[in-house]
Amino acid sequence: MTKTIFRGTARRLALLAGALLLLAAPAACAADKLYMWQVSSETAKVTMVGSIHVGKPDFFPLPEPIEQAFAAAPVLAVEVDMTDQAVIQESMLLMAKEGMLPGEETLETRLEPEVYARLAKAADERGLPLPMFQKYKPGIVAMMLVMNEYQRQGYDPELGIDKHFLMGARNDGKEIRQLEKVADQLHIFLDIDDRLDDVMFAEFLDQMEDVDKVTAEMIALWRSGDADGMDRFLQEQMGDDPAMAEFYRRLMDDRNVAMADTIAGWLAGDQDIFVVVGAGHFAGARGIIALLEAKGLVVTQGAL
Repeated sequence: MTKTIFRGTARRLALLAGALLLLAAPAACAADKLYMWQVSSETAKVTMVGSIHVGKPDFFPLPEPIEQAFAAAPVLAVEVDMTDQAVIQESMLLMAKEGMLPGEETLETRLEPEVYARLAKAADERGLPLPMFQKYKPGIVAMMLVMNEYQRQGYDPELGIDKHFLMGARNDGKEIRQLEKVADQLHIFLDIDDRLDDVMFAEFLDQMEDVDKVTAEMIALWRSGDADGMDRFLQEQMGDDPAMAEFYRRLMDDRNVAMADTIAGWLAGDQDIFVVVGAGHFAGARGIIALLEAKGLVVTQGAL
């Protein structure tokens, strides 16, 4: 199967991955609804807030109802606790073991010459030393470049919404729970079909030029508390290619089911829990909110 056949799928993959990296949450909301939901039982309450791993100083303070809900909960739950040194070490070891090109292969020998030339140009324009990328798989380098582009435009991983609450939880002595394992998250990207690597890399380079547009659209959706709009946006990036549908299933649907099951289970306990996961996980008919409602639970959206 030729790379031309995979081009449409790779382009959608690039768009989707870039979008999911920037589901950000600025402080000011343009509507009464918040990107926050609550579900309760007789003994427990779970508050759920959409997030991402990068942010800007002007995102804070977050809307007061969100901060108040966090302050009231003795437990914080996140996808993965990237402030935990053991988790960080595990992710680094996995990347070193499975994120590298085999043997003597490098990006220069793996990528088509014209794609590698574009990489060299992009790295030079951004002052990035190309040798630091040579041994990583193309898909991993592409993600590194997109994240670097976000940082160039003022987005800081240290100012991510989840990081904000993780640091707050540590300062307040709250219990921190993890909904997922870091290895499972990384394997979603480490296991991308090798046939997509070269084309996907080229598409990521293209999408680096559209960061502002993507950012503005998703910030507007977050501000308006529009989970349905967020779902439509992400579905547009996915398209209808079977290969893309399989990737999206692993990236979103399977994880949503697991997280919804865990959250529902917590309602049988006696603790209030504040959950922070990527904003896309709450959106649409296969999102966490819909899955909880399908269990017969009443989920209410927060408002200013």
